[in-house]
Amino acid sequence: MESPSIVCIDDEPAVLNALKRLLRQNHRDWEVYLFTSAVEALVRISELKPWIILTERNLPDIEPERLQEALIESAPTAIRAILTGDRRRETLLASAWQAHFVIRKPFDREVLENLMTRARILNQLPLEQDTRVQLGQLRALPVLPDIYHALTAALEKDEPDIKEVANLITHDQILVSRVLQLVNSPFFGFGSRTNDIEVAVMRLGLQTIQSLVLVLELYRGDQPSVQRIADMLLHEALKLATQVGLVCDSQGLTKNLRSQCVVSALLHNIGQLVNARHLLEEAPRSLGKEELLREYELIGAYLLELWGFEAEIIDAVRHQLDDPLADDSEPVTEVLNLALRMLQGRYEEPDQPSEQGCAEQ
Repeated sequence: MESPSIVCIDDEPAVLNALKRLLRQNHRDWEVYLFTSAVEALVRISELKPWIILTERNLPDIEPERLQEALIESAPTAIRAILTGDRRRETLLASAWQAHFVIRKPFDREVLENLMTRARILNQLPLEQDTRVQLGQLRALPVLPDIYHALTAALEKDEPDIKEVANLITHDQILVSRVLQLVNSPFFGFGSRTNDIEVAVMRLGLQTIQSLVLVLELYRGDQPSVQRIADMLLHEALKLATQVGLVCDSQGLTKNLRSQCVVSALLHNIGQLVNARHLLEEAPRSLGKEELLREYELIGAYLLELWGFEAEIIDAVRHQLDDPLADDSEPVTEVLNLALRMLQGRYEEPDQPSEQGCAEQ
């Protein structure tokens, strides 16, 4: 495996020096390359093969969009992160479409540590290099939708406002209709119907509504043929989420664990969605059905890692088909794996001890 490396591009030497100090303190095994010019960095980027590319958004020698396009071509497997001191929402959303992460200045050590940890995990995933390159070069790789970023910003406040969250959702009538359709469906099991999005937010809770909005946006196709496949995959995800909910209830899991389990079910087939949208070319080898499903698992885990989801959810998606499951698996992984086996008819009830055996004990 190649040594981990990071390329930092910023026209302010003070920022580069601060980055260098942070990196040298705890990550001496990383190669660090600093550039004050984007043009100079692009000349060398292919040979450096960085795991991470950290760039200032507004550089004097190149436009942000052109820079990101060039980086996609030159280093498709790298994590691209944009540094910006601009706190306007429109800048944040525009940057989110151009790169995997947006980091606000001034940044702290924890943000950088998180980025480097994710880079290590992504490089350890057993994905074929061709698949990594194809994912990195997709111009329409699913990124977290604008509404999801806006909801995240609202929920990060000390006291999130339900009215503000509801107002963000009401800006998209299609999203409103889908949220109300689901909140009134047997899936969530509420006793009475509602046509008020604010009531829906209160019923579901802020964390659940955030995850639900993400799923509905990701599964919104831009072509009829793609939308049919997306609807089918969403139906499968909701069906699995229902089964997951039953398993959680039977095991008496906490609210937080239940939420993680449901989110992992809703996103368990995101790798298939990417394949349906972009028809990723398979490597020149014949893949059986099981191998192909494993490939989808890894693509899903890759995306969720890029999006910054909790490790428990990522592990559950990655190991959803494992049989047998590792003894040290986390509860979220166990629940998703069990629910999937139950739906697929692969679950066998554990043998019950006989009455004689019980008496002897």
